[in-house]
This record gives sequence, structure tokens and C-alpha cells, in this order.
Amino acid sequence: AGGELTDFIIVLRTKEAVKTFSGNAHVSLGAGLSAAVGVIGRAVEADVRAGDGGYAACYTYSCSKGAFVGCSLEGSIVTTRTQENSRFYGSQSLSATDILLGSLPRPPAAAILYRALADLYLKIDGYH
Repeated sequence: AGGELTDFIIVLRTKEAVKTFSGNAHVSLGAGLSAAVGVIGRAVEADVRAGDGGYAACYTYSCSKGAFVGCSLEGSIVTTRTQENSRFYGSQSLSATDILLGSLPRPPAAAILYRALADLYLKIDGYH
């Protein structure tokens, strides 16, 4: 037992997964393993998501803080936060699909994330 604060990276490996995640709402069912002690914690989960965009398998990696060790069977409901997306991207008429498919310019607030992803890609590509 315990508590944790978690940042997630959801990996959408297929077009079906992107389409599923692009819908207005979806439900996920899955299993995971996680551990957190102080400022260091990691978790990995696999789940199936279904919603108005279809269904597909997704993988989730996360970094967490707190005190927690466990395995789990989980379910969740994810909805699009349209107002928050509009505020962040500065556009009133956008959808999750626009964001996920890169139809919008990259927001300046995400520059650090894009740099980190580019660096990671270069490292991975260098191992091949």
C-alpha cells in the first residue's frame, strides 16, 4: 500500500492504436508492474483500449515518485480535455487526431520534449 505521483508515456505502435487514442473517449483494461521509492520509480503496463476510435493494444511506461511496489489489473476511462488542448495549442478548433498526427505546429512549451525524443531516437538509431 502507498501512494505515487506518475508521469506517463503511452506508446501507440500501430495506426489502429493512434485511431483508438484519437477518439473523444476510450476505456482501457490491462495489467502492470510498478515500484517507487522516494524520487525513483518505474512502471510498465500493457493494455487494450476501446472507444469511439476503435480498439487496439497500447503500452505505457511511467516514472513515479512516492512509496509503492505492486502488480495490478487495472481499468481506466480516458477522455479528451478539449479546452485544455485548445489553450495549450492556441487553437479553438482542433481534435486529438490533429495533435497525434502532427497536423498542428509544435507548441513552444514542448520544445524540451521534442529535443529529448530526437536525442533518444539518435541514440537508438546509433545502436543499429
